[in-house]
Order: sequence, then structure tokens, then C-alpha cells
Amino acid sequence: MVVEPTPLSASNPRIASLRRLSGRRKARLEAGRFVVEGPVPIAELLASGADLVELYVDLDQWTQVDDRSPLRSVVRDADAAGVPVWGLTSSVFATVSDTSSPQGALALAIRSVAPVSSLADLDGPVLVLVDISDPGNAGTLVRAAEAAGCAGVVFAGTSTDPFGPKAVRAAAGSIVRLPVAEESETLLALEALESGGRMLVGTVVDGGVAPEATDLSGSVAILIGSEAHGLSSEVIAACTATITIPMQSAVESINAAVAGAVVLFEAARQRRNA
Repeated sequence: MVVEPTPLSASNPRIASLRRLSGRRKARLEAGRFVVEGPVPIAELLASGADLVELYVDLDQWTQVDDRSPLRSVVRDADAAGVPVWGLTSSVFATVSDTSSPQGALALAIRSVAPVSSLADLDGPVLVLVDISDPGNAGTLVRAAEAAGCAGVVFAGTSTDPFGPKAVRAAAGSIVRLPVAEESETLLALEALESGGRMLVGTVVDGGVAPEATDLSGSVAILIGSEAHGLSSEVIAACTATITIPMQSAVESINAAVAGAVVLFEAARQRRNA
């Protein structure tokens, strides 16, 4: 069966709503929705059981691809799942896209967050992102957390929106498969995790113990600080232990996503060996 997107006019109110959701965190919070772009990330979300509300397709790209293309495939999958499929002209699609080279598909999904306290009893470490501002780093860390067997991820302090378009692209299906919590008051998040039996382990540029010399096999919460300033002295003081990744040469620090992945997979190695 051939599925054809239903064309929308440029004045349709759905388009103005999409622009707000794509560009504003407040709009996503109020609507309880988020935007994911690209046929491959959308297909992964569908396969992960995400609740897609609507799918939008660039009609010009639609006419230029064959039935085996990712764009046609994701439209068939969305239609089979009962998701309405709408068509936009390329010029209109570009106004709602968050990328410089739109890939022809954009979906609206349900935004779902978990309470911080609900993560404390789950199996595996909890990753806590404190004031992480780069959405690419944030999404990459969510994906790494799932791959390393984490119980969930907490976005604390002034961290970027886990459901912003760039973070969602970087996390792909992990953003719906892994529990994600938000708490603007970092110390409240840490208190909830600690009271649930989690040992707080902060990552610092220097002065900490090497990851392999720290017991990460138990119930831990691993804290990654902001790209520019790391963890604050107040947050470090709340931690039971601090770890520093040993590095050679004149390199002083590494990307937050890389540092987080190193520590997460060290924790995974320890759990396998325990």
C-alpha cells in the first residue's frame, strides 16, 4: 500500500506550533511535546516505543526518493502505527527545521520525564549532568549511559533541555528508552539520590582518584560538570568520592561527553567483574 502525506498550507496553525516547539524549551515544557528530525532518528524512536503524535514530510524530497529510502520507510512505519502524516513544501519545512540541511522528516513526540527519586532504586549507575550546556554533549551522554547500563540520567542545575532538537538527535532512541529526570536545584537532586542509597561520585579535572581505583560497581551516582567550569565547590563537597581521569602529555582536559563515557564504561567493566 502506498502512503501519501496529506499536504498542509503554509498558514496552518500546526506549523506555527512546530516552530515554537523546535525553538523554545518553554514551549516544549508547556505542551509536553518534543521534536525529532531525520528519518533514521524518527525510525529509531518508533522502534523504541515512543509515542509519536504527528509526522511531517518535505514533499519535494518525498517525490525525489524511491520506496526503499529511509524517508519512505519511516512514513510507512508511522502510518502503520496510526501516526498522522502531513506534507510541507520545502520552503515551509525549512522554517520548522532545526538543521541547516533538513533531511525531509520531522516528528512530534510525547515529552516524558521521571522523578529523580524514582531512579534511586533502579539497577545500574545514575548519571547526573550538572550545568551541561551543549546539547550535543548531553545527547551523547544519554546514549552512552544507556550503552553502559545506567539506570537513568538526571539533568540538573542549568543543564540544557534533554528534549531539545540537537540533544534528541544525539541521543536518538535512548532518550525514550532510558529514564530521564530534571531538577533545577542540583543539591535537591543529589539529596534524593543519596537518600535512596546512591554514593555520589564527582568527576574533577585534578585531585581525584583514578576511575579504576574507585569502587563504581555498587549503587552510585556519577556526576559530570559543565564544559567550562566543571562541578562547583558546593557540589564537590556533597560528593562521597571524586575521580580524575589520568591523562598524558600537555592535555589538561577532555570533552565532557568523552570524560563521561570513560567513567561510565569503567563502571560497567567493574560491574561485569564483580
